[in-house]
Amino acid sequence: MGDDTRSRWLGRSLLLGWILCWTGFAAEPSGYYSGTNGLAGVELKDRLHRIIRNQVVIPYSSGSRFDTSDALAELDADPADTNRVRLVYSSATLPRSQFGDTGGWNREHVWPNSYGIDSTGPAYSDLHHLFACDANVNSSRGNKFFDRSWAPDGSFREPAHERAVGSSTDRDSWQPPVGQRGDLARALLYMDLRYAGGVTGELDLELTDDLALVTAEGRYMGRLTTLLCWHLSDPVDDRERRRNDRVFGLQGNRNPFVDHPEFVPLIHGDPSRIEPLWSYVEVEIRWPSVLDWQLWESAGLQEWVRVSQGVTAGKWENTVRFEFNRPMVVWRLQ
Repeated sequence: MGDDTRSRWLGRSLLLGWILCWTGFAAEPSGYYSGTNGLAGVELKDRLHRIIRNQVVIPYSSGSRFDTSDALAELDADPADTNRVRLVYSSATLPRSQFGDTGGWNREHVWPNSYGIDSTGPAYSDLHHLFACDANVNSSRGNKFFDRSWAPDGSFREPAHERAVGSSTDRDSWQPPVGQRGDLARALLYMDLRYAGGVTGELDLELTDDLALVTAEGRYMGRLTTLLCWHLSDPVDDRERRRNDRVFGLQGNRNPFVDHPEFVPLIHGDPSRIEPLWSYVEVEIRWPSVLDWQLWESAGLQEWVRVSQGVTAGKWENTVRFEFNRPMVVWRLQ
């Protein structure tokens, strides 16, 4: 490494170190989410969008200025050895000096660049959805949407890549490790919130369950219900809170769903809510297969029997359909 390059890296590290020390690991500033009490649905989403839409745009790549690669080297630094970065889609680490190297690490856009971003605007370098990633794993994921992997699929692989232990994939989707699913779900929910097309020239990104819309010609990403389930099953932890604080110190806006996880169901609904479909002679109960629940039927005041007959499991949903002749029968999922 030449003297000029070494000096540039030192300057960048000192700058970011000052920002991180100044920011600390505190909660959001007092009043940051003012005006959100009592809101839900579109009104809450619009208010949060207005709060977070102004940000400092970090250069995506620069030979002389602090850019996103420098930021990720700090944001995703391994706490056990800050000279290494922790990689998304696995628990592995690589030396921070191997950025851009063959076999090294690079930037992963959790919301694929090809789905409406197209290397333009603040979304391209938004640190809330950029993560350090093994370059080969990044290439392997490509622009697959996030969903539960479907084992019967002929393209199913677990692990998704030899360097992505804990992840799995099939023909069109990618499933990250258990402990990262909620983090990535909240990163995508942030993107859907932040880039809402409310200002002239602003991107309008949208999460959806209609996977036919998820194409390189569109602006959609999925699968929404799976992401909502991951948000519930993998709650916010201290590491995610620290990262949110640090991104705020750099680009001046926060991920509201990390600070206030309760905002997610207030805007998008609760995917764990089960609404049976009734008729005179049968009942059909469906729930997302990403929620590994079982259906139980009441067999007495304190006794429950697992319902196994008629259960069909699919990539998207579990369905139980059976006839009943006891009007007081009760079911529960757990």
